[in-house]
Amino acid sequence: MRFKNKKIMLSMVMVAVFLLVGSLSVEAFRIETSGTEHSLTIMGTTDMHQNLMPYDYMADKEVEGFGFAKTYSLIEEVRDNNQNTMLLSNGDIISGSLISTLETQIDPLKEGETQRIVEIYNKVGYEAVAVGNHELQDYEMDYFEKARQGAEFPWVSANIKLNNQDQRYVKPYTIIEKEIDGKELKVGVIGFTPPQTMRWGSSHLKGNVEMEDIITAAKKYVPELKKKSDIVVAIAHTGISTAPKDSYDARENAAYYLAQIDGIDAMILGHQHGDLPGGYKDIEGIDSEAGTIHGVPAVMPKSWGRALGVIDLKLINNGDDWKVRSADTELKVVDKNVKAHPMVEKMAQDVHQATIDYVRKPLGESERDIRSYVSRVMDSSVTQVINNAQLWWAKQEFAEGEYSDLPILSAAAPFKAGRENPKYFTEVGKGNITIGDVTDIYIYANQIRVMKLNGQQVIEWLERSAENFNRIDPNASGKQKLLNSEFSAYNYDVIEGIEYQIDVTKPQGERIVNATYEGQPLTAEQEFLVVTNDYRAGGGGSFPPCVEEDPVYAPSGATNRAQIIKYVKSKGTINPEPTKNWSIKPVDVEGTVTFRSHPKANEYIKEYDFKGVEFLKVDQNNMGVYKINLDK
Repeated sequence: MRFKNKKIMLSMVMVAVFLLVGSLSVEAFRIETSGTEHSLTIMGTTDMHQNLMPYDYMADKEVEGFGFAKTYSLIEEVRDNNQNTMLLSNGDIISGSLISTLETQIDPLKEGETQRIVEIYNKVGYEAVAVGNHELQDYEMDYFEKARQGAEFPWVSANIKLNNQDQRYVKPYTIIEKEIDGKELKVGVIGFTPPQTMRWGSSHLKGNVEMEDIITAAKKYVPELKKKSDIVVAIAHTGISTAPKDSYDARENAAYYLAQIDGIDAMILGHQHGDLPGGYKDIEGIDSEAGTIHGVPAVMPKSWGRALGVIDLKLINNGDDWKVRSADTELKVVDKNVKAHPMVEKMAQDVHQATIDYVRKPLGESERDIRSYVSRVMDSSVTQVINNAQLWWAKQEFAEGEYSDLPILSAAAPFKAGRENPKYFTEVGKGNITIGDVTDIYIYANQIRVMKLNGQQVIEWLERSAENFNRIDPNASGKQKLLNSEFSAYNYDVIEGIEYQIDVTKPQGERIVNATYEGQPLTAEQEFLVVTNDYRAGGGGSFPPCVEEDPVYAPSGATNRAQIIKYVKSKGTINPEPTKNWSIKPVDVEGTVTFRSHPKANEYIKEYDFKGVEFLKVDQNNMGVYKINLDK
């Protein structure tokens, strides 16, 4: 009987516990779902860079995969299918394509005028735009001031201060009031800008503004904004890095750590021109498929209007209280099936046509092709023509004065040297050269900067550049890839005026060998002027001497591209034959070493008789795969 009673008592206790837990679960569910459910669809674009039309001005042809005229058709589609929407931009809108060259140099904006893309953003109903780095770094601040004055939307950034003041340069955030199904919802929208913009645009920013780190500003302003808003959306012009929080890369690309700050309900990211959802796979804390970073829904909608980021928020309203119940993220991609919107086409037509007329202007002739097919594995005509033009400019600029006795070097990168498909290469044929061809060679509106460095610092610069290569094991019998897929072509600087080799069998930091100037080894006692651009001189790419040193010469408004144009016009006919002042140090490798390039590179290699390179196949991304014999 005692056994049976214990059994009965145990059963009764278990039933009681079950009923208690069940009632708590029901109550918890009731708390979570009580109130009314509503939806808000947030649309975001980023890094439009003045690409209003589906047109590649550098190639002078129509395209299918980008342009705001197409993106706006997707925006209209989302608005038609969702009752409650808002439209935000992550910044970098007023500078980039040749339309900005038109508005700054060819037919400059007058007093009271604003950029055409700002007028279009007003018309289509953007509700807030973050200040991107290119809003400030490329031109004098007056150019951005025209965008501010002409905008009917607020520009926001929480980490830009006026010089020697705590006052922000633009609003740190804005609060947008939305009526959702008859109920008021306050959406706090906060912006952020890469702090390195101060260095990249130092010549016209220094003395006017200062920049805090993104995380520092977020810790200050997000809690404040959360108290005033129902939900908080960060339009952060920053990418994603898992490097240490205080590192250069993570300070520039701070989204991974920004998502860990309590109070942010959604993020629209950019700057890296990447894609989320879809990209950034296999990173702890990031769900690439769901589009979340540490649980915070986020989109990064590529660049140039290639995609529209969409965050669908499911909201619960309990009287005055709003909560985010769930979120879905999506990238709506621009392709051949998306039609350009006639309203945007009409508003952009005159600046579009004027830009086409500009790029078709002839400048001179080239006696050889200028193509970037092999520019990451050997000296090429692309970097040669840039360096020739920069040296031509510098020898005139420093013919007299304080630095006239210093030898001059020039650094240049092959900006368009392939990504994941064959569409991203510089391809300028021999014969007539137009302004459009020059912009295909030098795609950015960078301004010239000159660094004063010693021989050891020049080697450090080249060591960073040599991270372009994977380390090759000469004893390995299998296949090895020569190029580091994580390294960007725009960071592969080659320096003209010296001779050097790269030993790809060595670890990073030990690869530059046989570096000489006029036959003598480079030393810390030698001094040089090195011509580069404002991005590199400002620390872009984390090149050691550029992070530590300031440029000694920063001519206002003098762009690298403009000097190439002047150089070609002055010479009439150019022949950018590579000087072969640098090369990969020959090494006998037991196995096969390969690199990827344009499939047409095979014809180019044969035409110019490049030794030791052999075509193997075309891969799944339509890129050519080539074998390279490093002993040759």
